[in-house]
Amino acid sequence: MEEISIDIFNLLDSQPEPARGNVLIAKPTVDDECFKRSVILLVDHDSEGSMGVMVNHLTDYTLADVLDGPEFFSQIPIYLGGPVGLNQLFFLHTLGPEVIPGCLQVAKGVYFGGDYEAIKRYVRCGEPTDGKLKFIIGYSGWEAGQLASEIARHDWVIQKQIDPTLLLQEMEEEMWKAAAESFGDKYRTWNNWPTNPSDN
Repeated sequence: MEEISIDIFNLLDSQPEPARGNVLIAKPTVDDECFKRSVILLVDHDSEGSMGVMVNHLTDYTLADVLDGPEFFSQIPIYLGGPVGLNQLFFLHTLGPEVIPGCLQVAKGVYFGGDYEAIKRYVRCGEPTDGKLKFIIGYSGWEAGQLASEIARHDWVIQKQIDPTLLLQEMEEEMWKAAAESFGDKYRTWNNWPTNPSDN
């Protein structure tokens, strides 16, 4: 039987130029332990490089491990944003500048960072976080031209617009599958590729 080429997962569509607010979805054959089946929100992209945060890789840590606070902090998960700056805590939210001054709008209805004291007050008061706020340690970074070369070799597909509520959900593998399916039927083959091909 003729061997099936993994080129079936390469993208026939030309990819748009990355921009802030776009979402990068890893091709199923990307086997890097950090970026495997990752969904990355681009926070910034210019001629000098790119920065983004993975939004679907849970860590074993909770907010209680990094901030003093009420007991319920142990129920708020922390996600891995990438391999860079692992001593830095970031946050994505839908709260906007009215609640968190100084935040950066990165996509429709989605904001990055902002006043640290304001976010601490928000969570300490017991305000809702599920679907509204996601804490992230570390980030993903690319030097000038690096992301473009990875896209050229089909490591990533770019989603220009995605449901912002999806990015803030407490999901891992399910988020990657939902993001891939958002491209339509021709990308459904991605979900048939086993997470660990060597196990087959």
